[in-house]
Amino acid sequence: MRTLITNCVLVDQTHPLHKCQVNILVKDDVIESITQEPCTDFDTVIDAKGGYVSPGWIDIHVHCFQDTTDLGVEADRIGVKTGVVCVIDAGSSGSDTIDTFYNQVKDKQTIVKAWINIAKSGLIDRFELKDPDNVDIDATIAKIQAYDDFVVGIKVRASGSVMGEDTVTPFLKAHTVSNTTNRPIMVHFGNNPPTIHEVLKQMREDDVLTHCFHGKPNNILDGLHIKDLVLDKRKEGVLYDVGHGQDSFSFTIAKQAMSNNFEPDSISTDIHKYNVETPVGSLAGVMTKFLNMGYSLENVVHLVTLGAANNAKLKGFGMLKDGVKAHLTFFEVETVDTTAVDSNNESIQIHKQITPKGCMISGVYTEVH
Repeated sequence: MRTLITNCVLVDQTHPLHKCQVNILVKDDVIESITQEPCTDFDTVIDAKGGYVSPGWIDIHVHCFQDTTDLGVEADRIGVKTGVVCVIDAGSSGSDTIDTFYNQVKDKQTIVKAWINIAKSGLIDRFELKDPDNVDIDATIAKIQAYDDFVVGIKVRASGSVMGEDTVTPFLKAHTVSNTTNRPIMVHFGNNPPTIHEVLKQMREDDVLTHCFHGKPNNILDGLHIKDLVLDKRKEGVLYDVGHGQDSFSFTIAKQAMSNNFEPDSISTDIHKYNVETPVGSLAGVMTKFLNMGYSLENVVHLVTLGAANNAKLKGFGMLKDGVKAHLTFFEVETVDTTAVDSNNESIQIHKQITPKGCMISGVYTEVH
């Protein structure tokens, strides 16, 4: 089966035809060619009607483990139905519960992966690291090895309400798992203890700090500037992710970071049952906020495609070229006159809105309504 995607503008900074109108030919589940030349050998056509096509969007921080946790939103609702081809659950499951989670999402249309919680119970409650016995290093390693293509890394939630008094041992245990499995660690940080300095000192190359623009006192700023350790750790290879969430995104912090030429390495939602309506909504909604703060469209798209893929070490995602799996997102940028709020109920004007129109996962197209 050959599918021709026509009348589309490519948004992919890695491709020579970036920003050009192209024809994309998909054979079965693989991209066969991206060209400006006419295509004649095809079985079916998708007319993008002059809209944009990019690599498939990836949301590296969601919560989609339903029933066992109270946070989970159905994966396709926040995935394929909003133009997102891949979602990565951020620590909802641990070694005791990941079997259940995997079986729940393995047949979803959306590609679902996981950051496994260092706590074996995952997010059954919000205090998963207060009990040292709730971490089983050997079991966590075994589950990562058993679900090699499903688990992208380890999740550690580093805040006093989660960890209790011992804010170091959970990191040391996570390091052991990371070293054995060659997986990065995603770290949630918010209110101290531990302080951002204590958190960053435990982080290493390829680890991901999520909620990087939260507005709590324990944030990335020192006055009007980025803390030196935040910059030093970026040079060492620590990566920064948005993770908008219910309480973890501030326009003030994000704008001040932008004025310091400090941008995240990925945009993600931290979407769950309690913020899926507001203030998060969808990945497109968070992307729209960054577009209206002054980020370029190609940069915003990069941060949910190749940037996101790099942060989660996903192979075969994030760029479009001949021979790769056909994971694509179709979208438009519409002119609107509205507002959007952050986690602190601060608002900005929205004049340009990113609106998903469809997505293709392994060659199968789904329209977004």
